Amino acid sequence: MDWDGVGTFAMFLASGAVGVGVILLRAYKARLAATVERARIESSGDAPSLDEERIAALEGQLARLTERLDFNEQLLTGGSQDARTGIPAPDAER
Repeated sequence: MDWDGVGTFAMFLASGAVGVGVILLRAYKARLAATVERARIESSGDAPSLDEERIAALEGQLARLTERLDFNEQLLTGGSQDARTGIPAPDAER
């Protein structure tokens, strides 16, 4: 029996085993991370998410911009009322 080929074959098997072990370890790590993330999400429960906070901030900005638009429209049309207070402008009485 030729022992030169046996050493090469043993090295091939060992490197293959290490490769498979690394792949399995990465798969286990990903599964564990997903489980931890799922548990974190489930435990947060009633806490508002980042998306909900962003939506609330955007709604506030939209309300402010709508008010500004109304004010500017009244100014551009030469409205007979002060856009901020709703009180008739002094020029409107003349």
